[in-house]
Amino acid sequence: MVYRCRIELNEIAPKIWREFQFHPDVTFHQLHKIIQSVMGWENYHLYEFHVKEKVIGLPDPTFADMEDREVLNARREIVQKHVHEENTVFTYVYDFGDDWQHTVTLIKIDASTSDPAPLCLDGARGCPQEDVGGVWGHQHMLEVLLTPNHPERDHFIGWVREGYDPEHFSCEEVNQELERQKDKLIPKSLVKRPVGKKPVKLTKSALNKHLKQLNSDQLIDLVKACYGASKDMEKFLAVRILGDEAVESLFQEYCKKVEKEFFPERGFGKLRLQEAKHAISEFERLTGNSRYALELKLVYVENGVDFTLSYGDIDERFYYSMVSMYADIIDQVNEDETAELFDEFEERLEAVVSKTEGIGWGFHDNLANLHAQIRWI
Repeated sequence: MVYRCRIELNEIAPKIWREFQFHPDVTFHQLHKIIQSVMGWENYHLYEFHVKEKVIGLPDPTFADMEDREVLNARREIVQKHVHEENTVFTYVYDFGDDWQHTVTLIKIDASTSDPAPLCLDGARGCPQEDVGGVWGHQHMLEVLLTPNHPERDHFIGWVREGYDPEHFSCEEVNQELERQKDKLIPKSLVKRPVGKKPVKLTKSALNKHLKQLNSDQLIDLVKACYGASKDMEKFLAVRILGDEAVESLFQEYCKKVEKEFFPERGFGKLRLQEAKHAISEFERLTGNSRYALELKLVYVENGVDFTLSYGDIDERFYYSMVSMYADIIDQVNEDETAELFDEFEERLEAVVSKTEGIGWGFHDNLANLHAQIRWI
């Protein structure tokens, strides 16, 4: 059995739509991945499904105590449990900043088809660009691109992804991508696994034994292969080989990643706080440099303060995140027996508190209380 659905991107004309099918026993997280491929999104952002007054997404444990609604876990909820009648309509929301609203309709339950692999059946028009600014930003971009002498045209031409055509859609291309990910997009119980093979895991002792058996040329080849395996490995090796120079360069790169969530070069900050925090933890994991990691945390809080000063009160979740990060900074400063971190960041730590005076939600008071706990004051 398969579900055949139609999905439309709301508020855009002519319609951007697709028809596709999938096995009803997939999770909503798997359905999210199917929709990403079918529509042409790049899976950069968070998402939610709204089904019969229920919200299904990826709950954030950081803010679980502050969430004023129940969010069912998309990795655990099976589609068929919530959607089981033809003509059922539900909503898929992607990127809470751009707020792309999609209407999904279950148009047919086909019991005659047994292949569980997802398949795109039809569709029209190309998916919008990521981070374009929602429906208005997309329409503005198209208007600019279609106006030869528009003052923003060169900017958008340099910004859009290579080969972008708002009218292009290919079922064949989509199905090639779905086929590539097939094992991740069907119910786990239906994934065919090799019989009699146990999962293979490289232990530290096995790695150590293998490395001792390699000669110098083989070790060099192995390190070169690791370098080319991923961007993270490239950065990791750069830190180990180039030292402080590489750490400084990475700090600047990750500093921009944090800042763009509040003040991007173009448009309004999306406040994807989880992505900014992920950048900080990724930097610390790659470099092991706690001092620069602390400064990234401070950059996070400073930008959060500047954002609320620029645009007014935000919400409780936002201020909780800023206070929590500031608390981490104070803890790290207090753990430094030399007081060097305090000496280096004293003025900036105090400035954060001073600039928040008058901001609501108890933001200033919470920061002031944390600042007062600095052991060196």
